[in-house]
Amino acid sequence: MSRAGEYIDDLPEPRGVLHMAIYRSPYPHARIKKVDVSDVWKRGGAAYAPEDLLRIIKNPIPNALGLPIKYYPIAVDKTRYYGEPVAVVLARDKYKAVDLLDYVNVDFEPLEPVASIEDALRGRALVHEELGTNVATVRHMSFGDVDKAFKIADVVEKFQFKFPRHTAMPLEPYGVIADYRGDELEIWANIQGPALYMYFISRALDLPTSKIRLQTPRDIGGSFGIKYSLYPYIILAATASRLANAPVKWIETRIESLVASSSNGERAGTVEIAASKEGRILAVKYDFVEDVGAYLRPPEPGALYRVHGNLNGAYDIRAIEVRHTVVFTNRMPTGLNRGYGGPQFYFALERAVDELARRLGIDPFEIRLRNLISQFPLEKYGWRFYETVTGGLYPMQDYARVLKGLEPEYRKWRDLQRRGMRVGVGIAVVIEPSGTNLGYVDVALQAERRKYPHSGSGEYVTISVDPHGAVNVFVNATNEGLGHETALAEVVARELEIDPSNVKVIYRVDTSLTWSLSSGSYSSRFAPVVASAAILAARIIKEKIIALGSALLGAGRVVYQKGVVYDEANPNRKLDLRQLASAVHWDPGGLPEGVDANLSATVFFHPPTVKAPVGDRVNSSAAYAIQAHLAVVEETKGELRLLKYVVSHDAGRILKKELLEGQLLGGIHHGVCMALYEELKYDENASPKSLLLETYGTPDLSQFVGVDVELIHFETPVGYLPSGALGSGEGPVMGAPAAIANAVADLYKKTISSLPL
Repeated sequence: MSRAGEYIDDLPEPRGVLHMAIYRSPYPHARIKKVDVSDVWKRGGAAYAPEDLLRIIKNPIPNALGLPIKYYPIAVDKTRYYGEPVAVVLARDKYKAVDLLDYVNVDFEPLEPVASIEDALRGRALVHEELGTNVATVRHMSFGDVDKAFKIADVVEKFQFKFPRHTAMPLEPYGVIADYRGDELEIWANIQGPALYMYFISRALDLPTSKIRLQTPRDIGGSFGIKYSLYPYIILAATASRLANAPVKWIETRIESLVASSSNGERAGTVEIAASKEGRILAVKYDFVEDVGAYLRPPEPGALYRVHGNLNGAYDIRAIEVRHTVVFTNRMPTGLNRGYGGPQFYFALERAVDELARRLGIDPFEIRLRNLISQFPLEKYGWRFYETVTGGLYPMQDYARVLKGLEPEYRKWRDLQRRGMRVGVGIAVVIEPSGTNLGYVDVALQAERRKYPHSGSGEYVTISVDPHGAVNVFVNATNEGLGHETALAEVVARELEIDPSNVKVIYRVDTSLTWSLSSGSYSSRFAPVVASAAILAARIIKEKIIALGSALLGAGRVVYQKGVVYDEANPNRKLDLRQLASAVHWDPGGLPEGVDANLSATVFFHPPTVKAPVGDRVNSSAAYAIQAHLAVVEETKGELRLLKYVVSHDAGRILKKELLEGQLLGGIHHGVCMALYEELKYDENASPKSLLLETYGTPDLSQFVGVDVELIHFETPVGYLPSGALGSGEGPVMGAPAAIANAVADLYKKTISSLPL
């Protein structure tokens, strides 16, 4: 049965709701001398200046580095990026609220902006004067004998790069309905998952979490990570609601989304590879500088550390040095974006590997094959792993088999090149981390500065059987349009040997029900974490069904098969799931003493591989999967065009092929757009230039018509996860920018060091 979607703007509006519009700074950097909202009140609206809002907002949003800077949802004393909220306006009609923004009067004193990474490092102007610098942190770490490797290397290849800002383009922008009256706050929002939201909201408003209920509609309209950064606006709407003593609703516009929601950070830096003349990589040095914008918005600087456990990529590299520098600029604050940190990292590494291959005169395919991990010597948790020098635990897979899956197509295009066809051929190999370990952000701090250990990666799933034998599954996460409900129904149905139509899945956030700090839909965690929890819960339900069936049948030994429990000695004596559930629900007192009548189970599954960091080492994700990418490009009438794209991969067990392929195809398109077209541009004064989709660089369908895409699947179900499945939703966006750039470099025989192309 299909039904219409339910998005935030579809929800019934509470009685007396007021619509919120936000007055945003027209300057990237300016002192606020005065905010006057009296004219709004005179014209029938309500409006609140920073001093009004700060009567309710008691504390700033914390940052992961413990820096003495104050990040509020509203600008205080000065604005630090174009579009930063300065005041809010409320009205009965959303259009009137927007019109009344014209009557907010603000006296600004423009300040010199910090418009780029270079400006930030120069330090002539400061985003946060209290810091005395624009550098938030410098973290330098070394693993293995890097100095020795560089000393004995036959060649050292140094690659300098810059990766631009991108935003995400979910179907629906941000939306909030907040009702904060008395000492209770009820929130509806299209967030990506509760995770740390409750802590941020509770801390900012000085309100116990027991007084806060956060919910989502059935559908959140997509995210790609961007909706993790919704929490400042939840706090802002809640504060306006408290001041107005009425429910408040706010729906973001697309322009607001482009200039003031969230994006990945611009990253610049170098990769140095020490290698033998045969192309064996001995060591790598990374020097990355990340622009996080005006504030260090949680979970930043996570983009630099999410890939910490896989800094060697797919290669057997036992010596790694990394230097991370984080800077503030007068640009929009950064946050999660699909692949979070992965596209930037693999663009740098895989471009550097190609440059090394070119310098040594070795085929790019061959140099990768020579360096791939082939041995998984660590035995743990009933499986075999490769332990990276930075602490990652890669489950055993055949990396060479996956790369060789590309070989026929790769050789075909190389042969066509030799025959005179002017095309560029590029490859990239990536390890996709999935099921993020929330403790990875702790590595941004030196071990002695960490107050508490963190290792969140688990998820709760609740399964129950109703009196009619229908199976209900609840997950406290969000439906982003990824097909999780369909996949979970099939996963649970397989375990219980019933038809998926008898399984109802509810996938939405409701913090009044069981959830954990790590709950949510992000970092490709559905397959390894959520599905594993569901499988374990289904197995408990199955055990309960068997025990109840045995009691009701009065049989010593029973068999469960296809939703039916029958007496092993007399198979004609049987109860199906509906009969059994009905009997238990209607007459639990009729069960023999000691038999549990509870046909529900809540399971919290936390991957055994996920632990808190030890020193500078951390297994930053629960799982890792191998992907190899091939891109073929040509130039037609002065325009670059993609001809062929192939992904060969192993994501463990494939839970549902159609949904997996949808994720791969979407990720490829997302990554290709990153490589060729899209960028959040800023001028020399730090003002955004990408105010419309046209200026952002969003391609239309014509750029993809005729592109031949091929997906090659391998399966290695991993034994340490009940689902046996690894993540696959973010790998393509990690690999495509590098593969496309390598193809373009091959086409023009020149170094490609920045995007878009």
